[in-house]
Amino acid sequence: MASKNRHPGIILSQIVFSFLTISVSPGQTIQPDYENLNLTDLGCHIENKICLNIPGIDYENLKAVTGRKISVKAKLLIINGDTLNPEEIVTRGQTTLMYRRKSYSFDLQSEASFHHGEKTKKYKKFFLLGLSMDRNYASNRLAFEMMETSRIFHLFYAFCELRINGQSEGICMVTERPEDWALKKQSSPLLIRRGYNNSIDKLKSDKKADKEIIKKYCGNFRQIYRSLDRYKGEELYNAISTWLDTEEYMKWLAFNFFVRNGDFTDEVYFYVDPDSKKFRIIPWDYDDLFSIAPHEGYEESRKLIGDKLFFSTEDILDKMIVTDPYLYKMYLVQFEKLMNEMSPDVIKRIFEKTYAELYPYYSNDEIISQSKYDRYKNDNLEGLKNNLLTLYDQLVISRRVFLESIGNQDH
Repeated sequence: MASKNRHPGIILSQIVFSFLTISVSPGQTIQPDYENLNLTDLGCHIENKICLNIPGIDYENLKAVTGRKISVKAKLLIINGDTLNPEEIVTRGQTTLMYRRKSYSFDLQSEASFHHGEKTKKYKKFFLLGLSMDRNYASNRLAFEMMETSRIFHLFYAFCELRINGQSEGICMVTERPEDWALKKQSSPLLIRRGYNNSIDKLKSDKKADKEIIKKYCGNFRQIYRSLDRYKGEELYNAISTWLDTEEYMKWLAFNFFVRNGDFTDEVYFYVDPDSKKFRIIPWDYDDLFSIAPHEGYEESRKLIGDKLFFSTEDILDKMIVTDPYLYKMYLVQFEKLMNEMSPDVIKRIFEKTYAELYPYYSNDEIISQSKYDRYKNDNLEGLKNNLLTLYDQLVISRRVFLESIGNQDH
């Protein structure tokens, strides 16, 4: 793909490190006004509370155990005022299991009601994320609404307080389970979690899907990667698009670059759309945003990416998208769409809503004191405010630079 005179700021290393010092000049953009927000209208109250009572010895073990999953035996479970009977409560995650504040998977005998603004949803099964590695507890919240706004993906999420044996366990987030969203809401026959080296790490199927259907779609998933060795250019794009919603996938890659998501290769589910029969995606785990480099290493990616608007080449499909001129041209089309959808006003609104929803948790000393057990010790409301202002400036500035860069390239 030919390129014209490129904006000097598009070189990835310059963009990333300039984020740390660049500021917005007066009149350039309007920052979120956290001092004068109508916090009530924006959801400034604790909407969800989970109260769990377990044997004292189990509680001490829960706090002390690290690195392995354990079951939690509930003597009493109350969610938003409703007393419920659990089938199973287990800790979940990988790295987060090393932290004092755990994440959980809940399986109940009857539905629990959760609230987020005007939304109320009921679930028998759901995840409760401890957010122990989420800076200011804002990253997942920001990413989920940005992806919903840009029509990449949406599922239900809401902040929540967890209390065990009468003691606050801090800020958590209730989320709908990806497998339930795909298999039940979307009537998908199959859900795959991609592992490293384009492997099928986990697989869930609808009860009605027989072995042949499962085998067929697993084969289709593998065909996506087999086509990378068989075709190039437009022919490769068309081949991939036989089995994958390629536009959606490329837009998701653009989003990961925009928010500098340090870990996304194995944090995505692929589900079969029952109408198109193609794979679509469910992104997951956004606690590692605004990273200097992807997890596989800055230098390794730089050799392949150069000054292109791309973040990680850990997956071979992603590597092909950034190195094949035609695929990269199609990727830039989706990148530009994303940037147009993520206007400064849209980003501002999302940041203000995130601040308003976190404000009551930060204002509660008992709740926020639990941040001492987390990676970032996020216990300061002023720190939350300043960090969100900094991140907002970074996104708005990078958006402008990226649009200028795209405008200087043929696509």
